[in-house]
Amino acid sequence: MGVISTLGPIVAAIVAVALIVLAILMIATITSDSFRLWPTPGKNSWQNYTFWPLFRTGMGGLPVAAALLADLSGPLWWLQLVIGLPLIVVGFGVTFYAYFDLGIENTYGADESLVTDGLYHYSRNPQYVASIMGYIGIGAAAGSWIIWGLVALAVLVYSLMPLAEEPWLRKKFGRAYDDYMKSTPRFLSWRKLPFIHMPQESRN
Repeated sequence: MGVISTLGPIVAAIVAVALIVLAILMIATITSDSFRLWPTPGKNSWQNYTFWPLFRTGMGGLPVAAALLADLSGPLWWLQLVIGLPLIVVGFGVTFYAYFDLGIENTYGADESLVTDGLYHYSRNPQYVASIMGYIGIGAAAGSWIIWGLVALAVLVYSLMPLAEEPWLRKKFGRAYDDYMKSTPRFLSWRKLPFIHMPQESRN
């Protein structure tokens, strides 16, 4: 137990550093015309060797930190799991599905094609939306303020990534992406969900 109680804060600190550095570099990408971390320009670029280790350490280490620091000692521990586990399963399940919907190469920053169908008909970034849901589930299940802080950093990074991508996508795909931006929300809009279709006359 002593090893776990010591290891948890160490893992959490490593995750926090990775996510904070990643967020700073994302902001630099968004605000600078000469600096770009993401999307990475190639597999052998310094951006690729910087982004992916930070991303995998932060996003992959967060569930490990949650497992080590989870607090299920309260009387409502069962409610934490009832709320958190479905969000984890649905969120990361949709993320996994969207991974293949977009295509492996495009997911890793390639520009093979502009995908606008499937889940990408409802959101320009369904992987990010679903991942945010999954990490919120981890925070709810863990019941730890430290983990909630890490979840907030993860949500920040996922919120910044589309802003870093959009100028690159507009340059690559031109008017096609401009039209896509007009028709599809960056994250999510209830009006785009398939089970919400208000008749035109009811909206007038």
